[in-house]
Amino acid sequence: MDIRKIMIANAACMVLFSAGCAETARHTTGRPKAGYSLPSIKKDCTICHLPANAPATGQLKKKLSDLCLDCHRDREPPTDHKVDIVPRREVKGLPLFDGKITCTTCHDPHANTHGSMLRMNATDLCQACHPV
Repeated sequence: MDIRKIMIANAACMVLFSAGCAETARHTTGRPKAGYSLPSIKKDCTICHLPANAPATGQLKKKLSDLCLDCHRDREPPTDHKVDIVPRREVKGLPLFDGKITCTTCHDPHANTHGSMLRMNATDLCQACHPV
């Protein structure tokens, strides 16, 4: 592997880490300014992503929902939505992954605009899939 690529990748990672991975991602992707502070764990990219010098830079360490559930083991139905399921209705304006609802369908791992890392306010979020 080219040592220059490793050095550049490590430097980029240090810039992201010092600013907070989620904060930097928000600035570079044009996401709206966070309305709430980000949890400190979200400022360490390597909690979820492989390090910059890994062969697949930026890739997740494991399946998306597994990353979330490693820390959020206390999820209980019916208040917490099922994940890794194919929706029965059309999902409007929210991301699906491999056609399935995941934690990041409702929660944005890189921003906290609406609190609780939600992609939109809670009422609109639920009604995106469950219209009244």
